[in-house]
Amino acid sequence: MGGKHAELRPGRNPAKRRSRLPEEVPTYPASHRVRLEALIILHEGQFSAAEIARMIDEDVSMVTNHLRDLFDAGCIEFVGHQGEGNLRKAVYRAIARPFTNPGETKKMSLDERQEAAGVHLQWILAEALGAYRKKKMVSDKTVVMSDEPCLDTEGILELHDFFIACWIGDVETLTRLEGVQQIAARAMNRMVKSNEVGTTVVASLMAFERARPSISDGSSRVPISKP
Repeated sequence: MGGKHAELRPGRNPAKRRSRLPEEVPTYPASHRVRLEALIILHEGQFSAAEIARMIDEDVSMVTNHLRDLFDAGCIEFVGHQGEGNLRKAVYRAIARPFTNPGETKKMSLDERQEAAGVHLQWILAEALGAYRKKKMVSDKTVVMSDEPCLDTEGILELHDFFIACWIGDVETLTRLEGVQQIAARAMNRMVKSNEVGTTVVASLMAFERARPSISDGSSRVPISKP
């Protein structure tokens, strides 16, 4: 902090003006406790530095600087100013998670896909690290599973269909595909016969209590964007 900040314009700071490289943006909020807590609050709506400072019991000027750093880096969006005169305050929000179903993803350029992936990764990292730091992951109800199966082309498509079926509740597809381990086993058997060189992918399922309870005041929760 302390350097010259970017000009506040509604929306997300354009890529060419950001203070962080694209590959640094998703992890930047996690590098400081105040930035991380502020971002998690902004996941729920639009707030000013004063409002966030009150929620996390921090100095307003400190939170103000961290919010400007987050905006400069491209991690959050500037909504606009509210109030008049000495009561005028800058209001921010989180970046809406992109709608990335297969049909929408195919329409995106590689740069757009990378940008969308970065937004999703930033949301997941912030919420997971926030919960971990608050010791919310010690609950018996926490689910954290991951694996790195080596899959052939058909196996990657099966894994893709499996996770979508889990999300939308497609019982027929879940019954057919069975599970991640079964998908990996079928892929291995096919590759033995076809000599196809597989691709190692990361498969993960997570469910845990959020670091913060829902905020009752303020604007509505930031939605997942729709096409």
